[in-house]
Amino acid sequence: MDNKRIFEERLREAVCVGDTDAVQDLVNLGVDVNARQPVSGWTALHWACKKGYLDVAALLLKNGADKNARTETGETTMSLCNNQQILYLLSTSNDTRITSDLSLHTVTSAYTQPDFLHAAMNPSKIKHNAYDESAVIVSFHDELVLKIRIANAADPDFVEIELPRSELTYQALLCVCCKELNLTPHQILKLRKLPNTRLRKDKDIQRLQNFQEIEVVTDTTNIYKSIQNANGISNNLPTLTPANGYQSISKKDQTILY
Repeated sequence: MDNKRIFEERLREAVCVGDTDAVQDLVNLGVDVNARQPVSGWTALHWACKKGYLDVAALLLKNGADKNARTETGETTMSLCNNQQILYLLSTSNDTRITSDLSLHTVTSAYTQPDFLHAAMNPSKIKHNAYDESAVIVSFHDELVLKIRIANAADPDFVEIELPRSELTYQALLCVCCKELNLTPHQILKLRKLPNTRLRKDKDIQRLQNFQEIEVVTDTTNIYKSIQNANGISNNLPTLTPANGYQSISKKDQTILY
């Protein structure tokens, strides 16, 4: 494989993991953002849309990515995308004429772009407060949005949570999971990044991407004990041992020997 193909493959790999810094570095080196994977025909933008990375998709479009490119099986970037923000970006990219000069005041369409679109293309935008002459810095990356649920629960639905990017720690995630799922820390055995990766430390949390799905694996024994305590049932009931050596289980008005 020649150097050109190697760098094109690195670009697609960086896009697949949402590494905007690596994508920007490769674009700066002159790597073709519209290069197609030889077998599938997928471009970097196809992968950004499939993975749902809004900031990566905006960066590629800013640098000339073709939103109309088709894979070998005829798939478009829009047909592969489930992220509503990216879909909006793709549907309006021609109207807004995304160029290298993307400030808040260079919108050439007849309407005003929504805040998320400005933020994706210009992450360090400035919004002025009408009641204050000072400027407030607004960043698209202020919060990390995650999807959590209890593993093997009767309700399989995920709950979306937000973590401030200034507090991306394991403990912070644990606390939010407890609050949102009505758990206590001692009931949680581990946090699993789907499909099969255990989260253990702060750096694991800092590598998470927006809308990552996480399962909270619980200790069913501790949950049962908590329910008992909540219902006023003591966990320290004495064991009845009859004189004849049989053990017994007390149930309401009767004792069962076994």
